[in-house]
This record gives sequence, structure tokens and C-alpha cells, in this order.
Amino acid sequence: MGDIRSMSNPLERIPHIGLVAGTAEGAALCYRILCLEAESVMGRRYAHPEVTLHSFSLHRYLDAIDQDNWSGVAALMSQSAAKLAQVGADVIICPNNTLHKAFPLVESPVPWVHIARPVVREIEANRWHRVGILGTQTVMEGSIYSEPLRQSNIDLIVPEQNDRARLQHIIRHELIAGIRTVHSALFVQKVIAEMALKGAEVVILACTELPL
Repeated sequence: MGDIRSMSNPLERIPHIGLVAGTAEGAALCYRILCLEAESVMGRRYAHPEVTLHSFSLHRYLDAIDQDNWSGVAALMSQSAAKLAQVGADVIICPNNTLHKAFPLVESPVPWVHIARPVVREIEANRWHRVGILGTQTVMEGSIYSEPLRQSNIDLIVPEQNDRARLQHIIRHELIAGIRTVHSALFVQKVIAEMALKGAEVVILACTELPL
């Protein structure tokens, strides 16, 4: 039986990742992906980085969002970052797209990876120039993705207003509660098909629960 000290150098350079959780569904999926995909990076089966998760009760975030209190959202995220840094996290990620509206207001003692950055890098690497997006209304209508995409000269297609409202309802009242329905899945597929007809080469699933 080996331990981390006997592993190769790449393993020793993997940072301790801090997860700032929003929804349980999204945070759990992020943790699962981190563990599974780390194997190819770390070169050993079942190897993954040290991961620490911190979560406030989701209702505190939702109450602040409903009141358009983004400084309140940022305060919760900042408190999570401080707690994660105290237990040794080297870098922080937050697998919740909507919370990133408060990102400019967050204070963190360790580096924090913005959720849109790796997405934009992947789009650039594939030389896509026109992309669609699905998520909450905050995400689809705001600057979380639109601004970094604009800076990279990538066109963004958003669903129609009525479809955005329905997507918001599906995410808020079904997906984050762990509810999956065929009816809602078919609706999401319809919206994706419509964006494809408008020229979208790929669609960003900018809601962590959508892949579920």
C-alpha cells in the first residue's frame, strides 16, 4: 500500500481545492467530476486532490438573490473562502454560475477561479465563434459569461424571453431540488435546437444542475 509521499512529483503539485457550495446538487456533481477526472491528471486510479467543501444553508443565498442583495451573496462567499483558507485550501472554485454575479465583490485570501474562464478557454481552443447559453435568468441576461465572451470576440445567443423565464422556473423549482422530469428535459432540448438554428455551434450549460 502506498501513500501520497510515494507518488510521482505531479501528485505533489496538485493543489488543495476548496469548494464553495451553492446548491447541494451542483456541489455534489462538481466533487464527483473532480475525483473522476483527476485520475488522468494524477496518473493513478482513485487518486484525486485534497478537497474541502464549505456550505451555508441554501436559503440564505436564495433570500439574498431574491432581494437583489449581491453584497450579501458576496459576504457569504467571502466567509466560505476564509473558512476554506483556514483549513489549507490553495485555490477555490464555486460550482454555481448564478453566485458569480457577486464575484467582483468577493474577498478571498487565496486565488479563486472564475467559473467562466475555463469555459471561454475551451471555446477559444475549439475556434467556436457563436455560442448559446442556458442557465438562470441572472446568468443568461447578465455579464457573467457575456463579458468574457465579448472580450474574446465570441457571439452569444440567448433564448427568447418566455423561454428564459421557463428555464428559471425549471432550475429554481425542479433541478436544485433534485427533481427531474421528461417534460422539462424535452423543453431544454427544444431550446437548444432553436439556438442551433440561429447559428450556435455549441451551447454552454451555465447551470451546474443541467447536465444531471
